Amino acid sequence: MSPTPSDSVPKDTKSPMRILIADDDPVIRRLIQRVLRDEGYPMLIAKEGNEAWRIYQEERPDLVITDWEMPGMNGIELCKKIRKANEESPLQPFILMLTSRSSTEDLAVGFFEALSNEFIGKPFQRVELLARFRAGAKNMALQLELEEQRRINENLAMTDSLTGLVNRRALMQTLRVDEDRCRRGRQPLGIVMTDVDKFKTINDEFGHNTGDQVLKIVSDCLRACIRVGDHVGRWGGEEFLMVLPNTDIIQAAEIAERCRALLAAQEIRSEDGRLLKISSSFGVASADGIDRPEVMELVNESDKALYWAKEAGRNRVKIYVASADPERRPTTK
Repeated sequence: MSPTPSDSVPKDTKSPMRILIADDDPVIRRLIQRVLRDEGYPMLIAKEGNEAWRIYQEERPDLVITDWEMPGMNGIELCKKIRKANEESPLQPFILMLTSRSSTEDLAVGFFEALSNEFIGKPFQRVELLARFRAGAKNMALQLELEEQRRINENLAMTDSLTGLVNRRALMQTLRVDEDRCRRGRQPLGIVMTDVDKFKTINDEFGHNTGDQVLKIVSDCLRACIRVGDHVGRWGGEEFLMVLPNTDIIQAAEIAERCRALLAAQEIRSEDGRLLKISSSFGVASADGIDRPEVMELVNESDKALYWAKEAGRNRVKIYVASADPERRPTTK
């Protein structure tokens, strides 16, 4: 249930935090809203416990102010459900419980069983509610900041800074996940390795800035050619790898050819004004069924097919065929 306009405060664009207020007493609800209105956070309002739980599941607010005694579901049960819903999350909402109970036993239930962060006794003082709320908001702001920094650091660790594609480390994780999924589902897994043709010559003749520009264009073209559910990343240097779940050798070769043709149509202008054509060679491998090679062997097979494409004149797609691999041919005596 979404809050009505009269129950809401305009969202502070500087903060993503929202408050859920759950209390069956309309006087208390209005009092809390009045106290917190100037804090600038959007408010979600629930008139009983079950409604509060529905709103929490839909909106995932960061701060919860709840009464202990409510019809439908009391505050203790609500707290337990919220904590259970977030047990795998690095972010835990701040929960402030209102209660007329004051015994040590009751407080122990609230802190140790329901895992609420703070208590305020009823009737409460405006200054106390505001002080405890601000402490909770500061706590949540710090959590959100730390989580955002963690996501940024994780993204940097998995992303190639030049092209914006995932890097080799991230591709290794993707390979393992897709291999397991395709093996269990008995689906094919296609791998395409591509390498920019004569990239060293490009760097030597046109400069490294132009070389970087080439890599960016290649990454954009590869990204544009793959399908939803496919993955592409920078394997290293001028090499890129595409991971194509549920893709047999023919389909993988078609995707590679589409990429090759798009790249062959590209040209860029170097810093000194010269035009430069781009091309890449592609090696394709695929595995199917239960009895299939391990995924890194599949990567090696695509790399061999890429080598064959280079040997054949570059700017082409080659498919890995075991019978054409000297290392796989049976020896004759």
